[in-house]
Amino acid sequence: MDTNQYMEMFLDESREHLDSLDDGLMTLEKDPSELSILNDIFRNAHTLKGMSATMGYTKIAELTHDMENILDALRKEQMEVTEDIVDTLLKCGDSLRQMVESIGEGGSEDVVDISEVAAKLSALLKGESTSAAPAAAPSPAKAAPAELDNSMEYSDTDREVIKKAKDSGLQAFHVKVTLVENCILKSARSYMVMNTLDQMGDVIKSVPPAEDLEQEKFEHSFDVAVVTDAEAKAIEEALMSISEIEKVEVTDAAKEMEAAAAPSPASAANALPVPAASKAAVPANKKTKALAPEKKLKSGQSVRVDIEKLDTLLNLVGELVINKVRLGQIGTTHRLTELTETLEQMDRVTTDLQTVVMKVRMVPVGQVFNRFPRMVRDLAKELDKDINLTIEGEETELDRTVIDEIGDPLMHLLRNSLDHGVEHPDEREAKGKPRTGEVGLIARHEGNNVVIMVTDDGNGIDAEVIRRKAVEKGMISQDEADNLSDADAVRLIFLPGFSTAEKITDVSGRGVGMDVVRSKIESLGGHVDVETKIDEGSVFKIKLPLTLAIIQALLVRVEQEMYAIPLGSIDRTINITQEDIKTVQNKEVIVLRGQIIPIIRLGDVLNVPREEGEEHDDIFVVVVHIGERKAGIVVDTLIGQQEIVIKTLGKLLAGLKVISGATVLGDGRVALILDVSALM
Repeated sequence: MDTNQYMEMFLDESREHLDSLDDGLMTLEKDPSELSILNDIFRNAHTLKGMSATMGYTKIAELTHDMENILDALRKEQMEVTEDIVDTLLKCGDSLRQMVESIGEGGSEDVVDISEVAAKLSALLKGESTSAAPAAAPSPAKAAPAELDNSMEYSDTDREVIKKAKDSGLQAFHVKVTLVENCILKSARSYMVMNTLDQMGDVIKSVPPAEDLEQEKFEHSFDVAVVTDAEAKAIEEALMSISEIEKVEVTDAAKEMEAAAAPSPASAANALPVPAASKAAVPANKKTKALAPEKKLKSGQSVRVDIEKLDTLLNLVGELVINKVRLGQIGTTHRLTELTETLEQMDRVTTDLQTVVMKVRMVPVGQVFNRFPRMVRDLAKELDKDINLTIEGEETELDRTVIDEIGDPLMHLLRNSLDHGVEHPDEREAKGKPRTGEVGLIARHEGNNVVIMVTDDGNGIDAEVIRRKAVEKGMISQDEADNLSDADAVRLIFLPGFSTAEKITDVSGRGVGMDVVRSKIESLGGHVDVETKIDEGSVFKIKLPLTLAIIQALLVRVEQEMYAIPLGSIDRTINITQEDIKTVQNKEVIVLRGQIIPIIRLGDVLNVPREEGEEHDDIFVVVVHIGERKAGIVVDTLIGQQEIVIKTLGKLLAGLKVISGATVLGDGRVALILDVSALM
């Protein structure tokens, strides 16, 4: 079998299963009694084993098989969930992830030595198996009559399901699968068979049961009962297309059941469960007919699309928007009524298209949030602290471009909260706090922005300490420090090289974390701020735009140059006179509704050459805000609001701090997009 065509699918699904496995183990550690979590973890490990075995990655298959042994013992309550077991399983997950990523980069699975974790798994299993030996007696699968008898025994539940399926127009089949005598990976072939049957209908039982199939506790054949709308011949052909299958026999399960004698006590006791690889058996109180179509519908509800294709699609929509604006200007200039009317209809269509494309690009922030529980757990153990991480709003959606970039800033903020914020349990107890510190990761919508907050109930940030450290490091003078408010003093932590740590550790202390956070967030068109109270904790608040592709902007002119200011940053536009401008501490300000707002003359900041001529009495000011801070940008002319497509400046102009990008206007001219945060 040529596996190359399935490689991308294998990698994507492996990563998903590993993420789910990590999440499951973290949840299991908190609530060891929840067996449903164990079943989910087992299913993820089992599926990964089957996939890797099919693709020929035996090392991954071996390690997941060893993990299954532990998980199976936990499910059967032959072992208890301990911290040691969870740690070992998490280490196995790390090894599996390394192997998968190595394969993804064109390497091999041999990049990791699994002998140590495999030995640990074996030791854990042996350490618990003495008392559980009777329970782990050889499965009857080896002596199962399925190898010799061509019939299956059905429980009352099985009979009910088959009866309802028949009443609903579906068919129930008994499928006997025989493998070739020298088959090497019997568990992989059985998995492929079960998976194929599951896609064609609903598997209701197997002989031997799923656990024995997974552990290759059968000779060369096994039996499956399946409810489906497919024909017997189609089932046979589908299964015979799998390699190393010698024979497939499909018989009518309903007729077999009717012909069979009343079930003996022994057969009733041996009623076998649905295999883990398949979906749950059809409940007796639900119509089987309704289930089958629903399953088929779900399987076709989503498709995997390459990211580059989405980016190309968005770029094409952007070009369409530019040309739409251009056509609108031509229609207005030449007074072409028919063109203008047609463009009104086109405007609605392009807006809908743009909205749909944007939604396709939106992904939940949970994709980023889900990687942090594991990090918090490991770091808390390293720091010897008790931490409870709370995640809220993981369903909040952001543009894929933004999602790709916020992982590192959030990691820095969380590590900072764990190291500097939350105190040691003994210290917390002395303060009258619970020994377990609370750290929160919260996301929510605010207008056209998404707000992400990292909170903790720790020490808080002492503004006086920040002032002293900043003066010591020569970042500000003593006079400047004395004039800073507490809120502004705390914001000094975002300066490059600033750190309050007394010593450098693996976690923090180098002063290269918080400034990186601010730079990254601002490069995304966002803003980061901090609120804190001594001994009550801190809140780091990140505000991000929903998308970085197409935005509403206000077009302004300085001399003959055009600039765009993102509408989300604009508070209002006002007209003032020269007399309204005051000077405070050698800085120009205006008073707006009792609030002092600094003035920024855009022409001076950008060094736009002034033409000789009279100064206008009226001065146009665009009042912008970043968080709680406001400023007034002085421009020559306000042109109007327009939908713009953001284009990157490229490597040549990447260092310009005041400019965040550019856009092509309807008349073909280029307008630079202002970075409001850099101006302030």
